[in-house]
Amino acid sequence: MTLGRRAALGGLGLTALAAARKAQAQDAKAALRDLARRATIYLFPVYEMYRARWHATVDEANPQRQRLNRFRNVATLADPDTSAVPTPDADTLYSSAWLDLSLEPLFLTVPPIGDLDYSYAFIDLFSDTFFVVRPRPQTVGLVTHMIVAPTWAGDAPSDVTLVRAPTPSVWLLGRILVDGPEELDRVRILQNRVLLETPDMRNERRILETGELMRFRTQAPPEPVADWPAAHPGDPLDLFDIGLRALGESPLPERDRPLFEALAPLKLKPGRKFDRRAFNEAERRAIHAGIAQAHADVRAAGRGRTIDGWTYGSRHAGSFGDDYLSRAASALTGLGAPLSPDEVDVSCAVDADRRPLHGAQRYTLTFTADRLPPTRSFWSLSVYEVTPGGRTRFVDNPIDRRAIGNRTAGLVRAADGSLSLYIQRDPPPGEHAANWLPAPAGPMRLVLRAYQPEKALIDGGYHLPPVRRNSSP
Repeated sequence: MTLGRRAALGGLGLTALAAARKAQAQDAKAALRDLARRATIYLFPVYEMYRARWHATVDEANPQRQRLNRFRNVATLADPDTSAVPTPDADTLYSSAWLDLSLEPLFLTVPPIGDLDYSYAFIDLFSDTFFVVRPRPQTVGLVTHMIVAPTWAGDAPSDVTLVRAPTPSVWLLGRILVDGPEELDRVRILQNRVLLETPDMRNERRILETGELMRFRTQAPPEPVADWPAAHPGDPLDLFDIGLRALGESPLPERDRPLFEALAPLKLKPGRKFDRRAFNEAERRAIHAGIAQAHADVRAAGRGRTIDGWTYGSRHAGSFGDDYLSRAASALTGLGAPLSPDEVDVSCAVDADRRPLHGAQRYTLTFTADRLPPTRSFWSLSVYEVTPGGRTRFVDNPIDRRAIGNRTAGLVRAADGSLSLYIQRDPPPGEHAANWLPAPAGPMRLVLRAYQPEKALIDGGYHLPPVRRNSSP
């Protein structure tokens, strides 16, 4: 073999080796990108819960900032100034509390509320609703639940129901139905009678009320302080920093351990900042690409199943298990979503011809007599303005109506029993005005809520009629 042939063959070998190394590097970057995508989807709900908690308890720009382990009762139905919950309903009075169970348990006591429907939902750091206090038909007197951290060890009083939270940080979201404006004062009184107490607060109250003495402590533990740093959504890697910080507060669920082990190449360590310096420039670009892809996936999943313009969410809303994408999508579109057996929310942003809903147009939603939303309680349709950032909010209107439904007084039906609702800026003429839902001026979204829905609405057997654009009335 001549020197030239050996050199040529050697050159071919080096070329093949270089190609193999390049392919390996590309595969490594692709793998890192996919891991970053999976990590982002997993951490996104934790990040959103952290941001909501920070805004509610730390943000000095929030005029409604609240203390930890204390209720903030909203004494009016949701309006344009409501910020406690995303996409609020206009049917209930809200109560919200952020719990820190790391120091001691808390007690939730609900007095008899008569025939009113209510719910007090406990939502963990991962955005799962792990327990709901609802009316019990056979219950007489006070109903008390003792909420404890996952690592709490002790004996619960015999007259309370023990609830063990999956995470020390919990969002408690209460709602009491307001069955008409004349019920507002009554509901406000009941709302303020619901108690959220530390053991010492409960002990003192019971001594005053009954003379009964619970176990007494000479010194109460210090009150928890909300001092978490702000998130920085403009930095894509902030989701990793904040997510890992939040995970440092709570035990990792057993169901999530296999996922977290698979993410090991990203060097994610709960309780510590993401180590950006552990990756070179090319690897960081791959991680950024994975994060961007995850956000696109979450937005796409947030659109859910769309039929006739209506988007139906996950059938296991509020309790997602290992369906991490549905959990993230729900955190994006409606953090603190209720459990499907309690409530089904269906949203619409386009008309029957797939054109975006806009307040410059007039729309009609018509239910035939036998196809009203199937529910054991009630249903209501709300309209929201969509902000440039994609958030939703109520807007003011001349008749102060933000929802319409089967509890709305004076609705007019056609001769065949059908019900048409008119969504537009100006009032429709004549008797149609009774069925008017005032629309905002710009882009908008409709949300229909069915409380205590029938199985057909939960399982997808029932579909809402399309929203049609019309030129009259």
